[in-house]
Amino acid sequence: MVIIKHFVVYIVFLTFNFTLFAQEEVSNQSTELIYGKITRIIDGDTLDFLTEKNNQIKVRLIEIDAPEIDQKFGSESKNNLVELCEGKEGYIEKTGEDYFGRTLAKVFCGEKNANIHQLITGMAWVFDEYNKSMENYQYQFKAKKKELGLWAEEFPLAPWDFRKGKKSFETRIQELEKRIDDLADSYNSQLVEYEKIIEELNEKLNNMDKESASNNSLIFSCTKKSCKQMLNCEEAYFQYQQCGNTALDRDKDGIPCESIC
Repeated sequence: MVIIKHFVVYIVFLTFNFTLFAQEEVSNQSTELIYGKITRIIDGDTLDFLTEKNNQIKVRLIEIDAPEIDQKFGSESKNNLVELCEGKEGYIEKTGEDYFGRTLAKVFCGEKNANIHQLITGMAWVFDEYNKSMENYQYQFKAKKKELGLWAEEFPLAPWDFRKGKKSFETRIQELEKRIDDLADSYNSQLVEYEKIIEELNEKLNNMDKESASNNSLIFSCTKKSCKQMLNCEEAYFQYQQCGNTALDRDKDGIPCESIC
């Protein structure tokens, strides 16, 4: 029984090592070294490469994603790669092609890994969807901790979100602030209109009061002297206020002819 167990362990060990060896072979077979010159930087993760055989190929740096040219930090990311690589001899480790026909590769400008350089200088994100190296996250973390490049912002917008039409946190805050300002302007404008309406209504009310007083002066006269002569409270007030007949307010409380008012 012990012999059988040892035999099973041995078989598993051989199978495991064969699997690792097979994966390593596939990996080696899928990686192709191509020497040449970096002729042009297109953006922070794409460049033109002229091979020793004089073939011009477009290369997309693998496992990273740099800001788009029309995105914030897009130009800075491109210039960062220009300084490192443009016009220099180097080589690429080709791993395949994407659906745009671009060569997917690690790019070495001289002996410097351009993919890693973009990460450690804060000029690219780790492309989570296609990343295969945990070390890339370490490079990104260090750049983020030092607030280098795009990490100077608290909430930078990732390129994959930018390509989907999403807006940065900063832009959304600015839009909200603008909406608040617009609402405040609209409120103030409406307030001015309401004040004008109130002013017009007050003016109309004053005119009506004047007309009423004028009409009362036509109806009432100052000939009556006592409360018994008053037809109603309105006439009593007319005599008291307009004619100055203070005798109508015996208790001096401002109300004339209290028996009818």
